[in-house]
Amino acid sequence: MAGFFKRLRFHLSGGIIKTSKYEAQRVALEKKYAKYTSLKQAAGLLRYRELAVQVATPRRQSGLSKKKWLAMKRELTQLRKSADVSDFFKLQKSSDNFLEILRWELVFEDTFGGTALDTAKWTPRPVVIEAAPEILYSPFGENHLYTDGANVTVSGHALKISVRREQASGIGFHEQMGFLPIARSYTSGIISTAQSHLQQYGKVEAKIRFTKLEKGMYYAMWLGTGKKLPHVNVLRIGAEVELSAFAEKSDGEKLQHVEKWRRSLLRQNTAYIVAIEWSKEVMIWKINGVTLFSAPNVVNEPMYIAFSSGVMGKPNVSTLAALEVCWVRGYKPHDATPA
Repeated sequence: MAGFFKRLRFHLSGGIIKTSKYEAQRVALEKKYAKYTSLKQAAGLLRYRELAVQVATPRRQSGLSKKKWLAMKRELTQLRKSADVSDFFKLQKSSDNFLEILRWELVFEDTFGGTALDTAKWTPRPVVIEAAPEILYSPFGENHLYTDGANVTVSGHALKISVRREQASGIGFHEQMGFLPIARSYTSGIISTAQSHLQQYGKVEAKIRFTKLEKGMYYAMWLGTGKKLPHVNVLRIGAEVELSAFAEKSDGEKLQHVEKWRRSLLRQNTAYIVAIEWSKEVMIWKINGVTLFSAPNVVNEPMYIAFSSGVMGKPNVSTLAALEVCWVRGYKPHDATPA
C-alpha cells in the first residue's frame, strides 16, 4: 500500500516532466545566466553603482555642490531606466535560480559527435578482463557475452549499445569456482571511463533512451570501482526501474539502498535525462530534474561511469534492441555563489 501512495503522490505532483520541456528550461536558464554575468561588467551598470554610492552619501559630507549632486541624481535615475541596468536588476531578483548552475564545475563530457567510440575516454570491455580484451566475458547468471566493442557504435550524435541474438563463447566468473568457459545465446556491450575518469562526489548525468525492452532484458547506467562493491545504479531498467547503491563496510557488513518503480514509469524510444547527485552525506537520483529517490551516502571512494545492456532470460531481441546515450557529463562541486 505504501508503494501505491508513493506513486499517487508522485503523479499528483506532476510526475516526470517532458524531456523537451526540461531541456528548454535549462537552456533558458543558461541564457539568462550568461546575460546576467555579461551585464555585471556593462559600463552603464558600473557607472550606476558608482553614482549610487556618491548620491547615498550626504551632500555636505561629500563636498559636492548642490548643482553637481542634483545632476548626479538625475543621471542615476536615467541609468536606472536604461536597458542594461533594468535588465540586470530583473535578472538579479531571480538569481537564486542560478545556484544550480553555480553548484557544479564540468570535469567530464562526451557528446558522441563522431563516427566511432572515443577510446581515450571509454573502455569497451569489462574492467575484470582489461588485461585480456580478446576474451568475451559474461557476468555470472546473465545470458549474454560482452564483445570487445563490436556491439558498441556511434552515429547520429548517439552512442548505441546493442543486444543481439547470436551464439558466442567466452568466460564467466563463478564466486566459488572462479573463471569458467561458457557459451551464450546473446551478445551485448559495455563501456566505462575506468581508464580515463573517476570522480568522488559531484553529479553525473546522461541523456539516454532505449529502443526496445523485452522480458529478460535490461539497460543500465551505473558507477563502479572495478570491484564487486561498491556499485551504484544511476538507472537500471528491466522488469522494473531500479535506482540503487550497494557497499560493504570494513567489517563485512553490507549496506544498500534500493528504490524500485514500475517499468511503465519510462517509455521506450523516449529520451530522458538521468542524474545522480552525490555528496559525503547523501545520494539523490533524478530524472528530468525530478527527484525520485534520496538516501544516505554509502560510497566514499572514486568511481567510474559505465553503461551496459544485457540479458537475464531469453527475450525476442534483434539489433534494434539498444541503449542509446546522447551525451554524458560529470561535474564536481563548485563553491561559487551569485554576486
